[in-house]
Amino acid sequence: MENTLESLINGLPQSMRYSLSGADAISSRTRLTRFDATSSTYSSNSNNKILIPVQADGFLDTGKSYLFLKVKSNHTVADSTAKLDGNVASLIDKLEISVSGSSGKVETIDRYNMFHLYDQTWNSGLEEITYQQAVNGGSAPSLEWVNDGAELAVGGEITLALKLKAGFLTSYFNKALPQGLPQFTIEITLASGVQAFNYSATAVDFEYDVSNVRWYAPNYQILNEQMMADYKQQIASETTMWVSRGVSSIINVVNNTVGKQTKQLNASYRSLNGMVSLMRPSTDINDAVKNCLTDFNITNLTGYLYRIHGSQYPSDTIDVSATDLSRIYMEASKTLAPHGHNHSNSTAVSKTRFTGAGGGGSACISLTRFSDENLVNLGLDTSASSAPSIIELDFTATAPFSQDLTTYCLYDVVFMMNPDGTVERSF
Repeated sequence: MENTLESLINGLPQSMRYSLSGADAISSRTRLTRFDATSSTYSSNSNNKILIPVQADGFLDTGKSYLFLKVKSNHTVADSTAKLDGNVASLIDKLEISVSGSSGKVETIDRYNMFHLYDQTWNSGLEEITYQQAVNGGSAPSLEWVNDGAELAVGGEITLALKLKAGFLTSYFNKALPQGLPQFTIEITLASGVQAFNYSATAVDFEYDVSNVRWYAPNYQILNEQMMADYKQQIASETTMWVSRGVSSIINVVNNTVGKQTKQLNASYRSLNGMVSLMRPSTDINDAVKNCLTDFNITNLTGYLYRIHGSQYPSDTIDVSATDLSRIYMEASKTLAPHGHNHSNSTAVSKTRFTGAGGGGSACISLTRFSDENLVNLGLDTSASSAPSIIELDFTATAPFSQDLTTYCLYDVVFMMNPDGTVERSF
């Protein structure tokens, strides 16, 4: 028979169950730990690769980690300005993670700045835009995210912080990096000044310096000796794993011709969750007075679809026009949604911004089967076939101008720390 007191408590509303309380946290201590780059100053035109070695004596809560740095513009000519293209993420052309004792890189994201800025745009409400202005050097708060970030005068400096969008550092389930992980190194290749900034027309010498580079993360140390003994025995006898979103890039060119254009993608993953194809005018990429990283557009695109291993995704073409934007917008929102969510949470990409030049337009496809935050490997298995994957872009009425086409593949990746300390990844 059910205990009378338990029966009484269970019959009360949650707000009246005074005997219920949260579980006590385990005995531990924490401190925000600083990891410094190997050099004091870096330059976009010479010493442009930042190395940050990370070695901790506890569990690293990378979900609360951030990059911290000072940026100084070296452009010249009085009264000229340099504005970050989006925010300080524009400085990172490539992001890599290497682990001591492990072969190769465990993570590499080319054109990191483009993906970070676009993904962040789709997952920014007004409260995130205010945060980005103060922390990342983003645009002033408004109902829409705009391209120009913090402005620097000649010789101007600004100190900013940024949470890195790396799968190794940010797991789906907010797992801390395990204690006992060998030293790993965050490697950042700086973008050129022409790409990272939007300069005023009178500016020259499009370069910048970065200094005081650090990476911060809370470091947890467990003080319960028995629990730590059990933990050490576990990692010494079996593989420790965490699951994250991987990102890879495929580069193509859109020609200035009318009609359908087919571009090869060849994405081979066990769980491909989606693809994001971004067009930028080719002439803007090396133009110092334009935002080349955030100059996304769907100009003159009348429809698109993906063909993956002989099957169409979706089952029919997604049409695009001034009066038919519902499916292309919805597909972008689904594809860029956080793990376990149906859609991204954004007020920053309006209809006007999505369709405008230098806006938020993209040709995306979501391939996840379910939206469940407790499950992984929800995407399409494209690893078992050698058949090609392609995207078909249709410019029926008007040519699109020459465009750089970058497609980002989003997939599940499993990082594994073996008992011998080596780290591998499986995707």
